[in-house]
Amino acid sequence: MIRSMTGYGAAERADQDVRIAVEIRTVNNRFFKSVLHLPEGLGAVEVTLDKILRESITRGTISLGLAVEPRGGGARVPVNKDILDAYLKDLEGFAAAWGRKNYSDALLGFVLNLPGVVGSEDVLLTGLENLPGRIEAVVREAVGRLNAMRDAEGQATAADMRAALTEMERLIAAVEARVPFVINEYRDRLRQRVKDLLEGVEIALDDQALAREVAFAAERSDINEEIARLKSHVSQYRELLVESGTAGRKLEFLTQEMYREVNTIGSKSADSEISRHVVGIKVGVDRLREQSMNVE
Repeated sequence: MIRSMTGYGAAERADQDVRIAVEIRTVNNRFFKSVLHLPEGLGAVEVTLDKILRESITRGTISLGLAVEPRGGGARVPVNKDILDAYLKDLEGFAAAWGRKNYSDALLGFVLNLPGVVGSEDVLLTGLENLPGRIEAVVREAVGRLNAMRDAEGQATAADMRAALTEMERLIAAVEARVPFVINEYRDRLRQRVKDLLEGVEIALDDQALAREVAFAAERSDINEEIARLKSHVSQYRELLVESGTAGRKLEFLTQEMYREVNTIGSKSADSEISRHVVGIKVGVDRLREQSMNVE
């Protein structure tokens, strides 16, 4: 079953230590492209997340947003005691030299803001137990929901494609049925035209010459080969709609081949009825082409 390239999936898990939320959006792209928006300090999980996305997505632009919020005790930014002690000892030495013995609250706040005294958010996130594993689990859950949506949209797209194929098959059958009448009508028109030209002239109509001209016109305007190839492309297209795996590029290729054949049919045939059917077939191919560009 075909799968759409566009979709959305989200997942969230929270416990007493951390809340992890993931959102994934996908849009059309001929190739695979992932854009990951990660919190500072979690660059190490980027390769793993990209790998998870590639496991079930073959093409499209994927935008993944990750939010990690520590909770409870895990939300407390650690104080680096060794660095703080070192700063205080330095200040004690200065205070003794200056004859000052007490520290004010303002001075303590100043010390806490010195580089390295209070741990950064990077340290906070990396200090959470098994954080990469937790993130991976939430991402996989979001990917599952994303693919469920893409599958549902793919089924709707396939139904629309089948409707277009059915209408195209009807028009192709009408063109095929019309071919013998086109040659007969051309022969009758040519015979009448020659008779009109020879009216009042003592020249007999050469049936052999007329037959040669009709045979030449029939060969020049023969579209049976193009019809056969077009029918084959339509059949292959229909089969791809139920096959497992990715089919988008194959479907796009088949629409290109359909265009080639239907354009040749239109250029070879001068019959107005066939031309009208050709326009209808082209509308169907256009419809398939647009839908194929949204299929993975």
